[in-house]
Amino acid sequence: MCLSSVYIDSDGQQEEVMRDVAQMEAKNNGFVLIGLLGEQKFVQGKVSRIDFVDKHSVVLKKGKYLEFHSPNKVG
Repeated sequence: MCLSSVYIDSDGQQEEVMRDVAQMEAKNNGFVLIGLLGEQKFVQGKVSRIDFVDKHSVVLKKGKYLEFHSPNKVG
């Protein structure tokens, strides 16, 4: 099983926000990332690049992220 990692790109520097991302849902001005074990983070930003083949990664441009501590679905 190949899950993705999500990164924030800020001025050319990439910071890993979350790995083993199973779902990514658009929400307001960002995305809710849901991990394999149900952990959630909200990330503000726009999609810059998605690599489904080599790195299994999503890169978001300029954003901040907030961590949700509840494994429940954000809605």
